[in-house]
Amino acid sequence: MKLLITCFKWTAPVLSQELKIMWYKTFDNFPTWMYIEWGMEDICKINLESRIANKVYMELWSDRIENFDQLFDFVYGMDREKYIWKWHKIAVTTNIFKSKIDSQRSTQSIVNKAIIKKLVWDDKQRMSDPNKDEVNIFVQIIENKCSIFVNTSGESLHNRWYREDTWDAPLKENLSASLIRLCNRHFKAPLLDPMCGSGTICIEAAMIAKNIAPGLNRKFTFQNFVEFEKEKFEEMKNKLRWKIFEWDYKIVGNDIDDKMIRFARQNAVNAGVDDIVIFEKKDISETKKWDGYVVCNPPYGKRMDNENMELLYKNLIEIYENGASGCFISSREPADRMIWYDFKIKNLNNNGEDVKIYLKK
Repeated sequence: MKLLITCFKWTAPVLSQELKIMWYKTFDNFPTWMYIEWGMEDICKINLESRIANKVYMELWSDRIENFDQLFDFVYGMDREKYIWKWHKIAVTTNIFKSKIDSQRSTQSIVNKAIIKKLVWDDKQRMSDPNKDEVNIFVQIIENKCSIFVNTSGESLHNRWYREDTWDAPLKENLSASLIRLCNRHFKAPLLDPMCGSGTICIEAAMIAKNIAPGLNRKFTFQNFVEFEKEKFEEMKNKLRWKIFEWDYKIVGNDIDDKMIRFARQNAVNAGVDDIVIFEKKDISETKKWDGYVVCNPPYGKRMDNENMELLYKNLIEIYENGASGCFISSREPADRMIWYDFKIKNLNNNGEDVKIYLKK
């Protein structure tokens, strides 16, 4: 059996590298997911430790199908009682490519019907419990080969549960971690986010520096599985806590908004990194040079008028020109015009806007 690990499109190389560092060999990699061989310990490990993944899916069964009758029989015959019970709410998502079955909606309906019939025989007998977590089933049909996966993570892994307060267009935690990994920043190197907002980039950098596993303070769907061993899981978490580093780091977040600085400081407390991250009210124009890395998600789109936006980017570019390494995200054409030195550009889709990552080595 195998695990399917999903990610944002541009982060796939970063996730693949992370998994290699964790001693996993990926195979059949796609732009938004990849596979590894699995055991329950691997499910626990990746959910706890991956900073880049979105969700981890466990394969329940795989076979070839060519019509909806075969699909129903296939799903109905699976052994799923270890992972789904009759009171669970069920959500089915699909991915179909070059197959005789080509209807997403019909596939979702048939899979849902087969699961419910196997569990309770009659849909009228089914009493879903609103207090139970939703079970997400992912159906993948590629060239008539059907694989059924169950989500082991629950909510997306970007949710580390430290971010209580945010403002407009916050960057997801795993995207922030991906930006930091993309820069190849050494964990001891100074890092600045001159427009830090609620502090996510700085907090993720601090968690990487201190080697704090991102999943230590959250719950996962796999904790409800029959094979789940609570004692071994707690032992695994305790070992991760012993691996947390203590060092003098220089990680700074600046913002001109008092409210965002308060948000960032509280989020840092929640994440357990308030001892090494400094958040200050400061305009980007006050910083001309930074000896280290600058990673940020500056305003773009409709969040600022053009005149102020031009000035903001000129200030940001000046910091890079004065020797800083790092990267930033932008959808602004002026960013293309202002950056005349060698940046690598990667496509990214974030919050519905087409943006790019500008990376300076």
